[in-house]
Amino acid sequence: MNRRSTPVNIFEQMLARYDIKTDGQKKNATHEVMQEITLAGLYRGGFFDKAAFYGGTCLRIFHELPRFCDDMHFSLIDKYENFNLESYFPSIINEFKASGRDIVITRKEKKKETTVESAFLKDDTAVYDVKFKTDKDIKIKIEVDTKS
Repeated sequence: MNRRSTPVNIFEQMLARYDIKTDGQKKNATHEVMQEITLAGLYRGGFFDKAAFYGGTCLRIFHELPRFCDDMHFSLIDKYENFNLESYFPSIINEFKASGRDIVITRKEKKKETTVESAFLKDDTAVYDVKFKTDKDIKIKIEVDTKS
């Protein structure tokens, strides 16, 4: 018997872990899956050799606290003169590609000089079917405190 298998979309499989009954629950679950994939990409890129993950999102993902936060906060372990958050973008993008999704990461321009590097991670919905169109407003913010 020759059966054709359906291509596996890891992103959708990860979403299937959640009991989604409302649009709000779907949005929150999508945020969390995006955060998990982002963490995997950062890990594969060697980011955690230089930085630590902390804050509300960390507490929810690793300690299952019942709270929601769409920001991801990191702090450098040591001072790195030439630290560049953008050098980790390819590993994040590749991780999303492997999960079946394409994303766009853009640098948020600062209005004033601070020690925090920021970027917004957003779904690039132009690549997807209409069913992902609602995800275009979903974004997570990555912040790295560069002052150790």
